[in-house]
Amino acid sequence: MPYVYKNVSYKQKNILRMNNIFEILYKPTVVFNRLDNLYEEDLDSNSNTLVVIFGAFLAVYSCFMEYELLTEIASGFWLVLLCLFLILISVGISIVLYSYIFTYIFYWFGKLLGSKGLVADTRTSIVYSLVPGVLSFFILLTVKYISEPFLDSTIQFWTLRIISLIFWIWTMTILVIGFRTLNKYGIVKAILNLLPLLLVGLSYYLIRIIFI
Repeated sequence: MPYVYKNVSYKQKNILRMNNIFEILYKPTVVFNRLDNLYEEDLDSNSNTLVVIFGAFLAVYSCFMEYELLTEIASGFWLVLLCLFLILISVGISIVLYSYIFTYIFYWFGKLLGSKGLVADTRTSIVYSLVPGVLSFFILLTVKYISEPFLDSTIQFWTLRIISLIFWIWTMTILVIGFRTLNKYGIVKAILNLLPLLLVGLSYYLIRIIFI
């Protein structure tokens, strides 16, 4: 398959990028096969854009979810300024966490499993798997604010948790498909490549039990 962006204008390139973002939700294998034919600098450019979008939406989502708490700290212009500051912090943390820390952890663990992919391939798999998370922010906020007058807090709590679980499974599925496609190994190794994430999650859970 030829280089995807060959003889493509800047506007067409952006359209292709947007198509990949939407299509990763329902045909990830097709999208990752398409991305597999991009140069490393294009993969990194796409990933950087996506992780900034994710970080920004995560901060906006958090501001809405914790709106009452934030209004106790600031109001009016200062509240807007606080939210903008939180967006910048969230974007910075997301870049460090997803584009570097998680990328290199998964990359080196993948190499132990026989991965033939580059760092950019691992980064692409991770960042594109975040797309369902962006969608989940809108759905969770909608469910929270629409259901508040009709559902008691317990039912609303579990409704939001179930929705979050569905999107987490969706994210993990895309990540596994990305590892399988871009790292050039089978589904079993792709699933095993998630082991560092499970270890981090388990460590966090144990720390909360012991110290919190």
